[in-house]
Amino acid sequence: MNRNSLRQAIGPLSFALVVVACWLASGMIADRMVQQELDAALRAQRQMSSSIVDNMAEVIASDLSMSRAIPATMAEINVVQRALAQSQGYAVSSAVPAATLHANLLKVPELVAVSNFLHDAQGFSGLDSIWLVNANGLCVASSNTQSRNFVGIDMRGRNYLSNALLGAFGEAYGVGRASGEPGIFIAAPVYDDGVLVGVVIAKVGISRLRHWVAHEGTFVADENGVIIMAHNSALEGHVLPDGHIKQMSSVERQNIYRHEDFPNVPIQADMQPVREQAPWVPTDIAMQLFGMGERAEPALYEWRGGLNSGLSAHLVDPLAAWPELLRNHKRDRLLVFLTLAGTAALAWVITVSYVRERRHHRATRDLAEQLQSANTLLSAEARHDALTGALSRRYFLDLLRHEIERAHAGGEPLCMAIADLDHFKQINDRFGHAAGDRALEHFVDTCRAELRGSDAIGRLGGEEFGILLPATALEGGRDVVERLRTRLKAVPSTKLPASANLSVSIGITELSPEDLPERIMSRADLALYAAKTGGRDRTEALPPDDTAPPARTAATTW
Repeated sequence: MNRNSLRQAIGPLSFALVVVACWLASGMIADRMVQQELDAALRAQRQMSSSIVDNMAEVIASDLSMSRAIPATMAEINVVQRALAQSQGYAVSSAVPAATLHANLLKVPELVAVSNFLHDAQGFSGLDSIWLVNANGLCVASSNTQSRNFVGIDMRGRNYLSNALLGAFGEAYGVGRASGEPGIFIAAPVYDDGVLVGVVIAKVGISRLRHWVAHEGTFVADENGVIIMAHNSALEGHVLPDGHIKQMSSVERQNIYRHEDFPNVPIQADMQPVREQAPWVPTDIAMQLFGMGERAEPALYEWRGGLNSGLSAHLVDPLAAWPELLRNHKRDRLLVFLTLAGTAALAWVITVSYVRERRHHRATRDLAEQLQSANTLLSAEARHDALTGALSRRYFLDLLRHEIERAHAGGEPLCMAIADLDHFKQINDRFGHAAGDRALEHFVDTCRAELRGSDAIGRLGGEEFGILLPATALEGGRDVVERLRTRLKAVPSTKLPASANLSVSIGITELSPEDLPERIMSRADLALYAAKTGGRDRTEALPPDDTAPPARTAATTW
């Protein structure tokens, strides 16, 4: 081959090598660029996914806590304890037909009265059903005697009842044998003079709890790994890969779920498909991605357990940026290739980079606005006490300063009172902290019913509350809080035992021209001290120019 021929052969070969080198280099650069975008997308979406699952877990825990409080409170009611104690002579027997036992129980006036009580309690509690089961495992009273009567039914085979009949609090998912409707069953043991006499059982239907899975991709599993509720109802009845139900017998499955077949939920580690579709994804990141059924894009999988129950909250959240990342990788590689191939393409790459930077900046700004909105919402929620709905201590003190400034500027009167529930520790000790919480809620509800819309009540701590009465002189303010104190005794809470005897002591004072927040609060506190030392369940008023009584001592017990 002569020189010219060799030169002619080397020219196209060199050009081909340069093109291949540029293409390979552009691939490596594009990989690095899209990996950075993938990292940013994963961080942002993982934060949002975690927030969704955490909020879901908080809602589940809160709802279950409220549902548990009802049977636990009923277990402390004397009429329930007496009814179960008196029903110990009834038991399931082959000698007595179920229909006869049912008819006999419905003739017992005490049990009929308790069934009516349970029916009324169901109406305001948000529960589907409430039953009383004696220590023999026999249902002796039911809230739904008018529609689906369980009186006289042997309940011993229910999985949620076994622990309760042994004296432990029980809670489990199950499907009603008569209704076929799924729900959460809560069982609270009942004692009479220290002896286990039966169980209060409450059912919360799954249909009432659908707000748990309002977000797309969310679902809830029970302690056996069975999905009991899902945003996509097609997933319900599937089981998680490591679900305990796989070790359960056919009889146990039938007893709890009323069927035996549980297909695996279509969640799988998506490492291999992701690497095949996008080889540029690092192995450690590919292992964090999951697939769901036949969906093309990979997803993040978040779950939370330990919700003070056997339930767990789950979210399969498809990676929203995945299609764009695939497109960006192809585009970036071509752009880099063109840049390396000639200076003319460089201007185009800079333009695209600028546009992309602007897009990233806009996305960051949008995210910052979302975070700011979330912080604003959290700040609004922090204004109120989570248990009672009264103003929080910090917000109440801010409101007090504002009202004092307005009263001084306008020359208007202003009254402040401090109220303290009497013998609150004894209520907690005798009836449990759940009853104490109901007592606090009842006091705040009573204040709302008695006070004006311009008045304010805040929880200062424990069982102590502050009350603001704008544009109110001391004489009128005393009349207001005295009506409040009287109403609290006259209208007891239906959620508290009749023997709770809830009462309140109140100290009130009026703003003077020289008063600062600390001074008017101190004077109201001294008036409260006078009400407490004067015998409790009373109101004491302390004028702004009155001589202050002695200060509290550390040994004073309220």
